[in-house]
Amino acid sequence: MLLTPHTFVGMAVAVSVPNPYIAVPLSFVLHFFGDKVPHWDFFSNTRVEERLKGWRIFAVMADFGLAIAAGLTLTFYALWALQNSALALNIFLCCFASTLPDALEAPHLYFGISDPVTRGLTKIQHKMQFQAPLPWGIISQLVVIGFCLVLLADSLLQV
Repeated sequence: MLLTPHTFVGMAVAVSVPNPYIAVPLSFVLHFFGDKVPHWDFFSNTRVEERLKGWRIFAVMADFGLAIAAGLTLTFYALWALQNSALALNIFLCCFASTLPDALEAPHLYFGISDPVTRGLTKIQHKMQFQAPLPWGIISQLVVIGFCLVLLADSLLQV
């Protein structure tokens, strides 16, 4: 799954579960369940050599930037508009936790670095992946984002 849907899941968890001791680990665990959603990503059906060539690296950077922008926008909204620093911190931490598995796997994917933690995480991630062809693999992620937006709107209206 792309980073942006994972980030939206983290944001939805953060506004729905106010306790960061529950919300942050839940966001981390939901990353793996998110990968079970049939999806397409920039590495679907690619070999290691293809990951650093051509358009893929730029697409990954764009997705990374979009995920950061979404997470920081909601974090700053909670901090400045809602004047709720606890919620802002929870959003920030949940966004981080929801994308952390991919960040930890990146050294292996891009540079072939293979330590025990990265190897184990990569093995888990690959078992959890459910690849889908285009356009269905993108549509499923848009549905996830849409569902998260509904949860976000509902929760933020109650704040």
